[in-house]
Amino acid sequence: MNPHKRLIRVSRKPFLLSDLFFFFFLFSGCFITNYSLEGKTAFPARGFAKILTKEEASNRLDRYRSFIVRDLNRTSFHKAYAFRFRLRHMPRRGEEFYRTGTIYGLALGHGLSRIDLDPTDSEESHKNFLMYNGPRPKVWLLSSGENESRLLKEKEFFQPIFNGMNQSTFDMLMPFVFWDATYIKSGKVAGRPSHLYSFLPPPWVKDVRPDITEIIMALDESYEAPLRIETFSRSNVPSRTFILNGMKKVTDHWIVKSLDCKNRQDRSNTRFEVTSAALNLDLDLSLFSPGGLLKTPVIASAAFIYTQQKLDNLD
Repeated sequence: MNPHKRLIRVSRKPFLLSDLFFFFFLFSGCFITNYSLEGKTAFPARGFAKILTKEEASNRLDRYRSFIVRDLNRTSFHKAYAFRFRLRHMPRRGEEFYRTGTIYGLALGHGLSRIDLDPTDSEESHKNFLMYNGPRPKVWLLSSGENESRLLKEKEFFQPIFNGMNQSTFDMLMPFVFWDATYIKSGKVAGRPSHLYSFLPPPWVKDVRPDITEIIMALDESYEAPLRIETFSRSNVPSRTFILNGMKKVTDHWIVKSLDCKNRQDRSNTRFEVTSAALNLDLDLSLFSPGGLLKTPVIASAAFIYTQQKLDNLD
């Protein structure tokens, strides 16, 4: 256990998996965050976040939890999205390499999403993931040459989505936000006022990853999106760190522009960058089902707005 001062225990609302769906844009993620939230201040921002009361801390975290999961029974039109991304892996030694793909969702903040990974010149194969979030998330995988997707085992959530890189489906989903939480303190992270929460792993995580003892998330004061996520493994130094590098406004939404996933064990860093975004789309619900992974969403190239410098053969 890490020597962080626990200030306030945060209540956790009960969620049913059948009622939960996920949008990570990240941090997804990202760290979707994975996210498109209405921001109020520039990035970075001046000042510090005030210390929260018990009620304020609980309400702030509950708002974030509510944002990343929504009921599929709610009908949405012209709300779907597609984000083209690239992952840039920077090892401590050796050459950098890239992989690319697309994240799709029915609406920003919607709980059900899919990731389609592009084949490379040296690896003529692809992977499609369907992600379904909650306290007990589910992930389906369709690999090249297969005509049926399979449900991943929970221990597979922690395997890299690309060989040799750091990000996993667990990182893309961030199910830890539904774990038992404690508000630690408020301060400044990545140049922005933020609030820090500690999350302790539930039994299913302890069974498959007993080395994970705690995850600490810094939640932005204004955007209410994660600025930094640290995973601890029986040490006061995080074994893995996600940190937000910047956000960009696309139409009326703020989205994650870039974030880093740093692995302390091998000193590597995998940078997640959104290269272009298409919003206000209509995507068929059937694309977001285990069988739907066999279909490829069709979106006109003109619908995408570039958010990063375009690189040949990578976008």
